[in-house]
Parts: sequence; C-alpha cells; structure tokens
Amino acid sequence: MNDVLDRLAEALAQQRGFAADAGHELRTPLTALKAELELAGQPGRTKEELIAAVAATAQDTDRLIRLSEDLLLLSRTDEGRPLVRPEPLAPAELLAAAARSAASRAATRSVRVRLRTDDGVRLLADPDRLRQAVDNLLDNALRYAPQGSDVDVSLTVHGSQADARAVIEVRDHGPGFPPAFLPHAFERFRRADAARSRPGGGAGLGLAIVRSIAQAHGGTAAADNAPGGGARVRLELPLAPGSDET
Repeated sequence: MNDVLDRLAEALAQQRGFAADAGHELRTPLTALKAELELAGQPGRTKEELIAAVAATAQDTDRLIRLSEDLLLLSRTDEGRPLVRPEPLAPAELLAAAARSAASRAATRSVRVRLRTDDGVRLLADPDRLRQAVDNLLDNALRYAPQGSDVDVSLTVHGSQADARAVIEVRDHGPGFPPAFLPHAFERFRRADAARSRPGGGAGLGLAIVRSIAQAHGGTAAADNAPGGGARVRLELPLAPGSDET
C-alpha cells in the first residue's frame, strides 16, 4: 500500500510540475501577443504599423499553436496512446527535404546546412513524426550555430548486421552543451541558454519530443559535444527488413 501511495504521490507531483512548466512556456507568447494587440489598439497608429502588428501577432499565434501541439503530443506519450503510424520510407529523401527547408532560414546568417546520407537505408517509420524530430534538431542547431558556420546533417548505419541501426545526426559548431545540461538534455522544459551563451530560447520541449518520437519507433536519442567543438544530437532507429546494412 505504501508503494502504491508513493507512486500516486509521484504521479501527482509530475502532473503538477508539468502543468506549472507548461503554463510558464505559454505565458511568454501570450504576453507578447497581448502587448502587440494593445499597441495595435492605440490611437494614431499608421497603416504600416498596423500591418506590422498583425504580422507579429500571427507569428505569436503560430508559436502558440506549435506549443499546444507539442504539449498534446507529450500528453499522448504519457497516456501510452499510439504516437506513430509507421510505413516504409527512405530517410535520405526526408532528410534532404528538411535540410532544404532549414537552409533557407540559415542563409540569412550565412550558415550552411551540409547533408551526407546513405541512400540505401530504409526504415519503418512515421514520416510526419520523423520529419518533426529532424526539424526540431535542425532548429536547435541553427539557434546556436555561429554566423558563417556549418550545420552538419548525416545519415549512416552503425552496428553489425544483426543489430544494425540507422543513425541520424545533427551537429552545430557553436558553444556546445554545458556538461551540467547533458544528463538532462531530453527532459521537458530543460533549458541551456545561459551556459550556451545564446539568448532566445533553449531546448524547451524540442528535445523531449525528439526522444519521445525516437522511443515510439523503438529507437533512442542521445546528445553530446563533438570533438573539436559544437553540440550534436543523434537519433538511432532500427532498420527496416531488407535495408542496406553495409
């Protein structure tokens, strides 16, 4: 009975902590949205100022939508509900599309997105969820990539034929993860802003979602600092039967 009560108390504490952290995450975009609307409602605003205010509120609304979707995804994970709908896919094509999208954003800061893939790899994976995980990794890398640097994306196969796994890795050449952050890199709402010396957001929910998606596919997620500097995050996923394991 004591063990049952301890587990119930722990679950309740986790729920309260999740609600508090979620409220903190939602407060920032809601506060920004409220400020933009209040400014737009002031007398004497020009047409151009109103257009800019509408654009800013649209961005804040998009951020709220993404955050709400992320919270719902993690809630489904906690409830043990199905998270992915696997199908045969070639991850090299998915990575190429994600890299092209990220490259357009990176170009504004002269950051290059470099892609290296093994085209023979095949997975049984949910293309939408896998793309979400890769996009989260790229967003995190671009946030900390110094101007004029590279973000490297790779798809390789590791392990012997019996236990070979596809490895998707995204690496930036920024300040890297602080040692104290690494053991908690995939915890929800965990942030590394101060230690990585970059403002404007931390890991937040992004890496937690990456881990949830990896685990839903029977895989794992790992983060460390690359030799020579920079942070790297890896997804390891089981290969589909018949995939090129050389």
